[in-house]
Amino acid sequence: MNMKIPFGLLLAGLVFMASPVCAQTTLQSFEAFPVKTKFVHLPVKTGAPKTWMTVNINGVLQHEFEIELAPWDPDFYATLEVGKWQGKKLILSVEKVTADSKWLSNVKVSNEMSDEALVYKETYRPQFHFAPRRGWTNDPNGLVFYKGTYHLFFQHNPYGTAWGNMTWGHAVSTDLLHWTEQPDAVLPDKNGVVFSGSGLVDWDNTSGLQKNPKLDGSGKILNPPLVLFYTSISADRGKGPAAQSMVYSLDEGKTWKKYPGNPVVPNLVADNRDPKVFWYGDRKNSSGSGGHWVMALYLKDQDYALFSSQNLIKWEKICDIKNLGCSECPDMFELPVDGISGNTKWVFWGGDGKYLIGAFDGKNFSPEAGPFTTKYGGNDYAAQTYSDIPVSDGRRIQFSWMSGGSYPGMPFNQQFSVPRNLTLRTTPTGIRLFMEPVREIESLRAGKAVNLNSSLKGTANPLKVNGLVGDLLDIEMEFSLKTAATGDTTDLLNIVVFGQEITYNAGSGMISLAGIRAPLAVRDNLLKIRLILDRTSIELFANGGEVQIAKCFVNQDKKPAAMSISGKSGFGDVKLKAYPLKSVWTKALPK
Repeated sequence: MNMKIPFGLLLAGLVFMASPVCAQTTLQSFEAFPVKTKFVHLPVKTGAPKTWMTVNINGVLQHEFEIELAPWDPDFYATLEVGKWQGKKLILSVEKVTADSKWLSNVKVSNEMSDEALVYKETYRPQFHFAPRRGWTNDPNGLVFYKGTYHLFFQHNPYGTAWGNMTWGHAVSTDLLHWTEQPDAVLPDKNGVVFSGSGLVDWDNTSGLQKNPKLDGSGKILNPPLVLFYTSISADRGKGPAAQSMVYSLDEGKTWKKYPGNPVVPNLVADNRDPKVFWYGDRKNSSGSGGHWVMALYLKDQDYALFSSQNLIKWEKICDIKNLGCSECPDMFELPVDGISGNTKWVFWGGDGKYLIGAFDGKNFSPEAGPFTTKYGGNDYAAQTYSDIPVSDGRRIQFSWMSGGSYPGMPFNQQFSVPRNLTLRTTPTGIRLFMEPVREIESLRAGKAVNLNSSLKGTANPLKVNGLVGDLLDIEMEFSLKTAATGDTTDLLNIVVFGQEITYNAGSGMISLAGIRAPLAVRDNLLKIRLILDRTSIELFANGGEVQIAKCFVNQDKKPAAMSISGKSGFGDVKLKAYPLKSVWTKALPK
């Protein structure tokens, strides 16, 4: 049957319609004419059958997405932002739902975000790790700093807590900790869904995207475009070939426009994806000479490539990179060795944290060592570093997706790591990449710290760390070995905090967190461990960031703040400081 039959709800300019398809399913639509509010709130039931919903404005398809529409009482509401279409006719059409579904009667319209009173107060909400207010997230994307603001984009499913509908969410911060979520920045379009990529400031307007540049007295552009590169997966609802596209902002990241000539890099091979774009060399000068843009791109298997451009639009391949030992999500950056500005190396990074160290002349990357890794297993993937951090700051700041965590019953899913600072340091085995929490974490320390200076007395007499308060902690520990490790496998250190076990075997030189093992040598008979604990995660940094392990967990038994330490044979004294941390969500609410 093709006849559309209204089934009887008319409210404040909203019309709900259905057309029967069979006894069990119907095509249904929600109509608003004209749009009068900022938001339409869609009822979601996790685990309900998925259906496709299309968004039409004045008869033109804007985008479409899959959603688990709640046939009865919803678990939460997904928000569709419609304020930009004020005065226009909105039609939301659903392909297939059961005839007895009550989803239409649960749709809400308002000028406020849904469940405002409950946001950031959920039981398993990370308290200082970023997670979206609603929906699924995975890879951090488009990390760029501009005019005092850190922009954090992220793979986002705004309409459910499982992977899908890949969109770029957007949040901003001035301190890397307190985030204000913005409207989704990059939505699927005719070129497909929006997979991972990177961000940058086109300081010299090499792209020509800023048609009305404002100049200071020296000729510097005061309003350069911000540009995001991403992988667009085209054709049949994100199942077609992958290409590289871009969007740009001329208002400091408030709104974003798709480049009309997308994609700028067509499909080259298989699922080529995840462009990381950065500037190499000097900035443009009066003679027109300078550097150029470089794009690191994953191709297939364990193969990557580099591309070059003068204007961000026309790209040519310049170099292949192989034998990284992993796939996806490349990053590439230059760092000083041991902080010496005249001695730098380039790092090429892949999705699971393997990296190569080498030289780069703007055209060819020449690996000199690796692949190595700093992070070992656990919940950590698809890390990316910030572009355009000021030279006066000088840090290489990285976020990672803490993949695989569990958040039962929550209207969001997955979180990011704490922001980390990366450095290259010389070790007895060569130059290696270190990662440590950024210094801003220390600003969350609140309340009285627990101090402990004691000696370990074997496994039969574990040392209890008393006075810990809450489930948000920053713990710094230093352990001394009485003698150098000799291979004796009884030289064992054991730490238990909130039920999570950390061990170090001085004989084998292995450290572990929740069974995730990593090699770690003790230097100068000292072992240093830092633990960052949030409500749903623990991150371990050993020996100044030489090794990092991340683990998500859920304290469903609500175990009290408890910690014990034991060591046998070669372990001697322990120094410990445990700082309670405060939540970042008390004042950071989305706009």
